[in-house]
Amino acid sequence: MNSEEGSGRRAASRPGRFVPARGVYTEAARLHRLEWLRARTRSSLDSLQHTRLDAAKLTGNIEGLVGAVEIPIGVAGPLLFRGTHAQGEIYAPLATTEGALVSSATRGALAATMSGGVSTHAVSQAMTRAPVFSFARLVDACRFASVIPRHLGDLRTVIRQASRHAELVSIEPVILGRAVHLRFRYTTGDAAGQNMTTSCTWHACQWILRQPQLITREAVDSFLIEGNSSGDKKASALAVAEGRGIRVSADCLLTESVIARVLRTTPDELVRGYQHIMAGAVHSGTLGSNGNCANIVAAVFAATGQDIACVHESGTGQFVLERTRDGVYASMTLPGLALGTVGGGTHLPAQRELLEFLGCTGPGSAARLAEIITGFALALDLSTVSAVVSGDFADAHDRLGRTRPPDAAPPPRRPAGDVPDEEAPAVTPPDRL
Repeated sequence: MNSEEGSGRRAASRPGRFVPARGVYTEAARLHRLEWLRARTRSSLDSLQHTRLDAAKLTGNIEGLVGAVEIPIGVAGPLLFRGTHAQGEIYAPLATTEGALVSSATRGALAATMSGGVSTHAVSQAMTRAPVFSFARLVDACRFASVIPRHLGDLRTVIRQASRHAELVSIEPVILGRAVHLRFRYTTGDAAGQNMTTSCTWHACQWILRQPQLITREAVDSFLIEGNSSGDKKASALAVAEGRGIRVSADCLLTESVIARVLRTTPDELVRGYQHIMAGAVHSGTLGSNGNCANIVAAVFAATGQDIACVHESGTGQFVLERTRDGVYASMTLPGLALGTVGGGTHLPAQRELLEFLGCTGPGSAARLAEIITGFALALDLSTVSAVVSGDFADAHDRLGRTRPPDAAPPPRRPAGDVPDEEAPAVTPPDRL
């Protein structure tokens, strides 16, 4: 056998470079792809052999399915809500592999609950998409930008034909040289709305391109459905200022006795430490100013089937602490929670069950979920900043956030500020469950 024959046989025995069974959503196709991947990479991938997910129900969620990974879910709370959409004592499912997160969120929730609970309000909702039209000269761009706002009614009609749920609120033209970025702003009901608004905006732009009184083929140089000014899946100053998603605020009044007993510090020390932490955030150019609210956003997003990449924009929050006569006033504002309770991964079995557990199904449930996330983000920041101020931060992560063999683990110890069950407030089931 010559060398050419040998190399040809070896090539024929290796699996192809391209993932097989593309576009086929069956369990047999999944297992076929998994076997191909094993042969291609010489990896066992035994943990991917079995999954509870139904491959036939994942169209629109994933391509080239080979398996699934599990993320541990812990339950934080309860946190007493006195909100517009969220009321009563509520527990939050947190999907995370970060030790100390659930315990810290629970400690902050206990402090807030013992002080009377958190007030929450979903202020507004907006989802943006920003196509860009490029023209031959600046004069053409200026003319286009001046006439587009006059056709808001026409564009709303076009969009209503494309979607039953998206409502066009406004269009803002932004001129950058000879290009015009059109910021379409929508409400999207209980859906996060990224895909919905992309489709609606595409149909609206096709209508614009067909209107000779608005635009001529000779003047248009190019058109893109997204010019990257919407802030989609990116942390941006514009999204912080205007919001992209559901804007929510939460606050509570912490009493001096609870701060001492649960958070293990004093009002003066807590506020003074907060001022240093926030000054550092400003100096480093951080968007927003908070301890680690992205932890709560990511953990609840993963548990409830949200688009995880939206943590970039959704995890930008403004945390505030102010000294009062009897304790500390605390608030958290999340300007743009890009989330939904329909669409995306919210239909998957475990994610759907957790949304039901939270009472976040049906009309108005997206606002409720947003308030729950914001309330727990406030609770987590209270606990985190208190731990930093009191000197417990490193110790807590050393005990709860480091992996050790079971026989080498330190004996369990009640976290600083924890209150025995018999001293904790009575727990009642969350409302609407």
